[in-house]
Amino acid sequence: MARGVKKSLQEKISQKEELIDALSVRIKKERDELNELLELQKMEELNELRMVVQKSGLEINDIIQMAQMQAAQ
Repeated sequence: MARGVKKSLQEKISQKEELIDALSVRIKKERDELNELLELQKMEELNELRMVVQKSGLEINDIIQMAQMQAAQ
């Protein structure tokens, strides 16, 4: 059974370069999407923290001082 035309070394190199370029673009896109998701997660956590602080009736400075005292122990 015939295997077809054998590719030249230069064609193989070109194909690998194209594949690497395409994968690099894909990795950048995925990293950008990951960073967006991490920012959304951070915002959700900050909103949750804000709600807890509001429910506590304490001022933000009080919370900061309490956290600093806890970290010092």
